[in-house]
Amino acid sequence: MLFMRQTLSILCLLFSLLAMNTYAQTGNFNLEDWPQTPAALKPMYVKAIMEQAGVHQVSFTHPAKFYISELDKFAAFAQEKNYRPYLKTSVAQNLASIAVIHCDWNNGVPPWEFAQKYLGDKQLELLQPLYGDAITKLQNNCGHPSNSQ
Repeated sequence: MLFMRQTLSILCLLFSLLAMNTYAQTGNFNLEDWPQTPAALKPMYVKAIMEQAGVHQVSFTHPAKFYISELDKFAAFAQEKNYRPYLKTSVAQNLASIAVIHCDWNNGVPPWEFAQKYLGDKQLELLQPLYGDAITKLQNNCGHPSNSQ
């Protein structure tokens, strides 16, 4: 009986993690949902999103903990400014924007060039109050002379 309970508990956990992984990667999990997400689940969501990006040959240097903190900060900022488009956008896409701003979206394209294409001038302008220093670093190709154009 104990073995069956343990097996059932493990299966329930695995199904929960699978569902969470799928939910984190879809557009159904928006930034407005992030603040209510239990703290214990945030690392699992962020890691699932980062793993999915890895499938598309994107790598990160910052740990999941960094992105949890940044998503918390960004969600509060978007709520305060009533930036509905960000709040209605998936957590995965917002994490990608944060990674791009922080020179951490490593996909082989020069960081500033990719940021201009991915974010565009309007988004960069909207993000300036919160991420001014990071955007300046990004404009300077993340401080890497090898990235200069």
